[in-house]
Amino acid sequence: MLLQYEWYLDHGYDGEGIASLFTEDGLWEIEGVGGVAQGHDAIVNHAANLVKSLPWGQHNMLAPMITVEPDGMTATGTFCLICTLTLIEESGEEAAYIEIGKYRNTYVKVDGEWKFQHLYGNMEKVGRWELGWVADSLVKEEW
Repeated sequence: MLLQYEWYLDHGYDGEGIASLFTEDGLWEIEGVGGVAQGHDAIVNHAANLVKSLPWGQHNMLAPMITVEPDGMTATGTFCLICTLTLIEESGEEAAYIEIGKYRNTYVKVDGEWKFQHLYGNMEKVGRWELGWVADSLVKEEW
């Protein structure tokens, strides 16, 4: 499922594909640079908006740790992210960025298939590729 998530993000932010990985009321929450969407329609719309400002990305999920609960129906997972992306700046110009963060997700099994109940990402560092995340860090969203 996580690899499908990366695939849908990295192939045009496929909203229907992304939404299909979530429960009906699933929550997609990316703190720092990303936003929040809950439920199928909101996730599809959010993906359509993301692709306007982030037309290209390569998401790489690393260091997976998944714990399936004894009931076999729920699980939690954590992952690290290193992502290169193209961001449309306020000037309208494309710029190369690097994004580094961590994911903490909850999953539930629905009709024998694992779905995201809550996908939470905290984007800790985001900066222009040529400057790096220390010299140039995007201001995080206010929560």
